[in-house]
Amino acid sequence: MTTAITGVPGLEEWLPRQRWFPADDAGEVTVQRVEPFATGPVRGVIAVVATAHGRFHVPVGVRTELPAGLADAVIGTAAGEVHYDALADPELVTRLYDLVAQAGTTGAVAFRPELGVDLPERAGDVRPMGVEQSNTSLVVGGHSVLKVFRRVWPGENPDLTLHRVLRDSLYVPRLLGSITLDGTDTLGLVESYVDGGLEGWEAARADMGHTLTGTPRELDLVGELGRLGVAVAAVHADLGRSLGTAPADHEALADRFLTRLAETLEVAPTLRPYAAALRACLGDRVRTAAAGEVQRIHGDLHLGQVLRSNGRWVLLDFEGEPSAPPAERARPDSPLRDVAGMLRSLDYVAGYHRLTASYWSVEDERRSRHWVHDTQRAFLAGYASESGVDLAAAATVLRAYQLDKALYEVRYEAANRPDWLPVPLRAVRELVGGAS
Repeated sequence: MTTAITGVPGLEEWLPRQRWFPADDAGEVTVQRVEPFATGPVRGVIAVVATAHGRFHVPVGVRTELPAGLADAVIGTAAGEVHYDALADPELVTRLYDLVAQAGTTGAVAFRPELGVDLPERAGDVRPMGVEQSNTSLVVGGHSVLKVFRRVWPGENPDLTLHRVLRDSLYVPRLLGSITLDGTDTLGLVESYVDGGLEGWEAARADMGHTLTGTPRELDLVGELGRLGVAVAAVHADLGRSLGTAPADHEALADRFLTRLAETLEVAPTLRPYAAALRACLGDRVRTAAAGEVQRIHGDLHLGQVLRSNGRWVLLDFEGEPSAPPAERARPDSPLRDVAGMLRSLDYVAGYHRLTASYWSVEDERRSRHWVHDTQRAFLAGYASESGVDLAAAATVLRAYQLDKALYEVRYEAANRPDWLPVPLRAVRELVGGAS
């Protein structure tokens, strides 16, 4: 007879080593909830743990003997049993998927398919999907993706909310099911897998490489980015129709921009000579800009959040900025924020090549600038054609959103990747210099 699991040994040391955990020290760790989802020789529990940095979701597997392939997933041992990350174990991942397909319930955790959805039979293997960021995503059977949200916020995750709204969109994976705690807190979801998808970042990085070397391209990325602009605009239109729009409050927007500017100047004193110009771009000019509208948006759009598959673009991960509370992520914002995020992402491709090149010539610089200009212009043209937005009239606010994004990048790089700091610093200077 096995004993009930009331704790998970080793969490304090294991959590900070995970890419999705936001700090190098978990502080005091308390296991708040333990809900079993698999019994027998291989047990599985859903654990919700409280740390100094919030609540986190850790599916845990328990075995008396661990296969060699799971050695890197060990969390800790107790009473002769090994506790490990269940999402590294295909057997337990399959069990989670099956519970969603079967509308199962385990304790306070509900596994539910979406209304009218029959999940595909789980034929095939289980494998990780890309590199873990703030969540863990696994491809099940080559047809579905089980996405597990690691940070547990109160209420429904925006990714689940917006996926439901966009269930008929051509540009979003189909939502298949969800995992919730206490009927409210989202622990995970299941969506359709985009087969043969080419990530936008990889496509753009390769395309600029061809530009720099003068070698033939496999993909007309400029043309494709026009189609990406259409896809983003179509998603915005669906969100606006379903969830509504409202007039933008440019006074409040300028205040938020200026607050973040002050935070950035503290960590990047090299920008202080530009402080007055930045305050003008983010404050006075935004307050007097042409009227606009706000609505629900993607909230964290960049090239890593889009895939090209079978001639169309698909947008992923509608969670918004993962570190922000759900109420902030659910707050209506201008669609221009998503547009600015994509423009900054395209500029980052040039920054990547500039930083990683063994030699960067004047000609490389010229070609990279042309590439950024051409790709950004193509994306904007596609977006404008589908949305009907007059981007020339919105130029002041769009530039402010680009600056705000670049300032976020400055803070991120200063804290995490100092070697990359020149990329957003350069962008801030150029955006301020180009303001009129």
